[in-house]
Amino acid sequence: MSSRRHLEILHSPPTTPQAGMPPLVFVHGAYVGAWCWQDHFLPWFSDLGYDCYALSLSGHAGSGGREKLDHFGLGEFLSDIARVAAPLRQPPVIIGHSLGGYLAQRYARKHEVAGLALLGSVAPWGLMNSLGHMMVSSPHLLLGLNQFQWHTGAMDIDLGVLKQLLFSHETPRVGLTAFAARVQPESALALAELMMPQPWLSWGMPDVPVLVIGAGEDRIIPAGDVRATARAWGVEPEFLPGLGHAMMCDTLWEHVALRLHAWLRQQYGARS
Repeated sequence: MSSRRHLEILHSPPTTPQAGMPPLVFVHGAYVGAWCWQDHFLPWFSDLGYDCYALSLSGHAGSGGREKLDHFGLGEFLSDIARVAAPLRQPPVIIGHSLGGYLAQRYARKHEVAGLALLGSVAPWGLMNSLGHMMVSSPHLLLGLNQFQWHTGAMDIDLGVLKQLLFSHETPRVGLTAFAARVQPESALALAELMMPQPWLSWGMPDVPVLVIGAGEDRIIPAGDVRATARAWGVEPEFLPGLGHAMMCDTLWEHVALRLHAWLRQQYGARS
């Protein structure tokens, strides 16, 4: 029997498969798990004919290792992605949000991928610019991130701060409550690694199709980081107005899904 830790993988097979379309692997950001893709993106894309996989990184949601979460670094998370991608019929498109976008970029430097879609992604060099931006522009929201790291239940999280931090103005209270009930602490080791400047990681990117999307109302990832990420990959960034950072859970999530679908059709010949 394998001694490997259990890895939660949500699989939404295509309703009607599209010939030649690579599989999609969705990688979540900090403080959440594969569940953040489950309500909207997985069923929406599988209904359009995409073969969809979403993983929970080690220590997150239904994956094993929660008791030693703080010992998991970025290398462990990259290994998790490799475990999902290795048995697939062809190299996948990696769709990463926030921390997941950073991991997708790191993964693509050493593994074959069909492409990358980076949604509100941490820049290739890490979080230092983002944290500096928050300290100047909205220090109260930076403190609000600590609610995720140290909370013991949904009642510990200020829904007003949560909405400002992650969501659009249109997001209803019920959506905020559901999100707050499922967030969790993040690996202290992974966060520390993200805060170490790594400028060399923005050089020598592989030649693959890349989509870079920024949220118009993102309070965590500044527009400058979105532009710099796109520049590192030699593409133009796209900003979707009104959206908050947690774009896959936002009430305006379909704006992101439609743009991603259009890009996939353009790159890989997917049919409507």
